[in-house]
Amino acid sequence: MQSVRHPIVFTGEARTYRPLWRRNVLLLCLTLGLSFPWALTSKLRYLYGHTQVAGHALGYHANSMQMFLGNLVGMVVLNALYYGIAQLGAYAWMGVATLQLLMAAALPFMLHGFLSFQLMHTSWRGQRLHLDAQPRDAWRAMAVPTLIYIASGVLAVWAFVMLRADQRDAAWLYGGLSVTGFCVGLPLLYVQFKRYQHRHAGWGSVRNQHEPDLSHGQSLGLSLKVGLLAALACVLLVLPLSWLLLDWSGWEVRALLARAATDSTAGWRTALVLLPGLFIGLAWMMALPYPYLGASLQNRLWSSTAHEALHFESQVPMSALLRLSARNWLWVVLTLGWYYPVAAMAEARLRLQSVAVWVRPDLLGSEAASDTPQASA
Repeated sequence: MQSVRHPIVFTGEARTYRPLWRRNVLLLCLTLGLSFPWALTSKLRYLYGHTQVAGHALGYHANSMQMFLGNLVGMVVLNALYYGIAQLGAYAWMGVATLQLLMAAALPFMLHGFLSFQLMHTSWRGQRLHLDAQPRDAWRAMAVPTLIYIASGVLAVWAFVMLRADQRDAAWLYGGLSVTGFCVGLPLLYVQFKRYQHRHAGWGSVRNQHEPDLSHGQSLGLSLKVGLLAALACVLLVLPLSWLLLDWSGWEVRALLARAATDSTAGWRTALVLLPGLFIGLAWMMALPYPYLGASLQNRLWSSTAHEALHFESQVPMSALLRLSARNWLWVVLTLGWYYPVAAMAEARLRLQSVAVWVRPDLLGSEAASDTPQASA
């Protein structure tokens, strides 16, 4: 039986998304982030509801209160653990470090749970998606980038320790290794997560029957390219801006770090020095490296996601996406975020409408047979 081609249609617009985005931002500020589950579910319901696949919109069905209660329990348990560690006296820092390492090691399992939750509450044509995998599969898929992430975090801590001890050469060495590890490990973790998602996600009896068209060597190469762009952001934007602010303010890094644990004023000064550079660096990452990584993965992974009754094609125009993203994030920075709804809708439309799904008519029912004249054997 021939498959019928259905281009994905995105109907979201900035004028309808902006009120939702403005309300979410206001509630997040007023509740100090506690309203995040409601902000997330309302955003995803809007995006999914305006994404039509073969003439049927996606659905998102997560319960915001359930998410909030789950987050609240996690926060209570985590704060109780930190409170107990604080009672260890001289061994408190060792306890904090151990807890952080355990949480980092559990990252693949947490990503597995997050993906399973998201798919379970996503539907198409009234049927829920699901994750056909076990937590151990997540560890096998994401163990290497997780270990790189853990090692980078340990090196970052040692860099601050060396800086506070005025051992600048060692601080630069550990700091450089830490930044390099994060720049490579985090993109690689994202790549492996997306490969894991495409390999194990399913809809009813339909699941991917092909291996992802991205070998481990290609995954590493793509991660290195993105890591190089991230490192350039650190070298060309974050560090120079931080140094300029330090020079302008007359503050000294080692003194601020030495006092930050006991003096709240020093902590605020450290944040004032670091946050502008980090914000500009984040804008750079969202403007170039992240769209490049996302589009590369989308074209490779969606095009190799196939079942005998359903398969996808993705042809995101890379140059057009990067130009759009760079322009969008320039305006986001210049307008202090106000342009974000326009940027989000424009990028979502370009990326989603670059995807088409080929569906065998019997999977949809008889009404799909006449949707479009394009067909393939």
